[in-house]
Amino acid sequence: MNDCKEERKTPITFVALVVCTCKRTKMLKDCILSANELILPSDIKVQLIVIDNDPECSAREIVNENAQHIRIPIVYASEPRRGISNARNKGLKEAIRIGASHILFFDDDEILTPDTLIAHINLYNKNKTALISSGPTISKFDEKYPDYIKKHMVFKQRTTKKTGDIRTNCAAGNVFFPVALVKENGLKFSDEYVFMGGEDGDFFHKASELGFTIVWNNEAVIYETVPEARANMKYILKKCYYNGYAGAYYKFKNNKKILKKSFYILKTILVLFANLFCLILSLFCGTVMFFNTLGTAARTKGKIDGAIKNTPYNFYEEIYGE
Repeated sequence: MNDCKEERKTPITFVALVVCTCKRTKMLKDCILSANELILPSDIKVQLIVIDNDPECSAREIVNENAQHIRIPIVYASEPRRGISNARNKGLKEAIRIGASHILFFDDDEILTPDTLIAHINLYNKNKTALISSGPTISKFDEKYPDYIKKHMVFKQRTTKKTGDIRTNCAAGNVFFPVALVKENGLKFSDEYVFMGGEDGDFFHKASELGFTIVWNNEAVIYETVPEARANMKYILKKCYYNGYAGAYYKFKNNKKILKKSFYILKTILVLFANLFCLILSLFCGTVMFFNTLGTAARTKGKIDGAIKNTPYNFYEEIYGE
């Protein structure tokens, strides 16, 4: 099996660094400048593609301003149809158009580390199983916030996963994969999740089912900037609720078994009561424990609503106001 996967590997000759953005110019600038710090292999071509999902093309000026200051060529492309799936699919098309052999996907609120790209390349070349390399994204606070914010479960911390672990799906915030996945299989990000999010989990789960093994890569680190707009309990609780809602929605969106759903809802209601009881106890365990328990309760409430309503949740409008 490993030999078969090794034969399917496309040699890395040209990597497209693909970042999607929408009205976050300050974050995008920092993201672009971090790409300039990457360790670049001498024998591999690298190009940065910025997909602007703002119909007013607000990112164009930032791209033009910084193009002359970094050593990686930049391609700017506009995707006026709003929605994360549309933006990511435009990124796939642009990578194919410029002739890239591989793609490194990341987000405009993320900061690449110098080793990010080379770590993905090394795993892809050295691990016979790895056709997709998925790395950690760690939350980075740009100001000093209290521990109950910085240590909340909603923000991404160091992981206990190990390099070489095989996964069945992954996020698009830090992932490296061959363009052949798209060109030869017609895979794209689903319109079903265009405003909800989760399009990346769906995309890479389908890739895994196609035999493109996803391997965890602990060395390919990216940092996700946490701005003031997110470092507060209003955002945190909304995000916890969404995470629960989305999980239940994905679980039951194609499941017609009423009995199974009813049992899930009843069980989750009981879990919510347990969460509320633990919330009272957590008052005696400090603010970090209290707010994490509150987040757990919000996530459980989201699971109940997601299973009952079973309709897409507009994540970007509800949480970001977009």
